[in-house]
Amino acid sequence: MRSAFAEACFRYEIALHPTLENTRFASAGVRAQPGERAEPNARTMAKQFGLSLDAHRSTPTSAELLENYDRIYIMDQLNEELLFGDSPEASSKTTYLSTLIPGAPKAIEDPYCQSAKHLEACFRTIQLAVRNLVGQL
Repeated sequence: MRSAFAEACFRYEIALHPTLENTRFASAGVRAQPGERAEPNARTMAKQFGLSLDAHRSTPTSAELLENYDRIYIMDQLNEELLFGDSPEASSKTTYLSTLIPGAPKAIEDPYCQSAKHLEACFRTIQLAVRNLVGQL
């Protein structure tokens, strides 16, 4: 749900900056099952942020997908371990999304099966990181 929300945030922010309209981006999950919808609570919370995850379908990471992007942002240590275990060559262009927020904790923890409060806090962190990223582009 974090990656899907980050993609939705990025899509929204890019639309506000016409000079970035050709920027390519995508979300993928290290343990994603192809074609799954975003989790219902995530879809509901995204709407509270003015975003929609209704059309989102999951995409698993792959060597080919990773090769096609200049930057890869991960959320936590599990993402890092799984990603580098499968694709160690991606390490040179991978960083934690949270590094875009000065002073933030390294990981953006997975809010799955947590309270709505945790999910909202997670999404607020992702939204800020994405806004900062777009500001740097």
